[in-house]
Amino acid sequence: MRPRSCLRQVLLEMDTPKSVPTYGHGAGSYDLKEDGNANTVKFTCFLCGLTENCLYGLVKVSSRTHIYRYKDEMYYMLDPFRNRSGMDERRVIRTRATVSSKMSGGNKTPSIFDNFVLGAICSVCGQPVCIAENCSVFYTKTFCIVCATRGKAHFPKDLVKQIDAAQKEYKIEQEEVKIV
Repeated sequence: MRPRSCLRQVLLEMDTPKSVPTYGHGAGSYDLKEDGNANTVKFTCFLCGLTENCLYGLVKVSSRTHIYRYKDEMYYMLDPFRNRSGMDERRVIRTRATVSSKMSGGNKTPSIFDNFVLGAICSVCGQPVCIAENCSVFYTKTFCIVCATRGKAHFPKDLVKQIDAAQKEYKIEQEEVKIV
């Protein structure tokens, strides 16, 4: 005969729905329980050479009240710096209910902030590019800095100024690295 605590656990598992919140869809989908390497792809930025094993696809997070999704497919991973075992205190209003739920194990609801975006595919040339400001620009879609520089006439003037400033700063940093 099983002890009462084991029997209670079995009964709770039977009452718990089997659906688990999923992130993404298709080959890039994963759920919170399976944070393994089953669907990983190797991402390499063609400009800076950043390489990482990650997931690829649409990022979609369904919570109790909202559905959050990114517009385009991208390379992403669960944020390795985020503490998912507890509640994110920046997003919680302190009430008696939240204080008691904090004590009982924290918030397991998926959040769009649990994702760490590494990069996307350039919408012009189709090359994978990271989100560093000297590698890509996002303006309704992702553009590598090479395609953005070529098509400056199609972007707003303020964005072109930001692109030029980022490129100048990057060139200065590269010259300083060569000197050292």
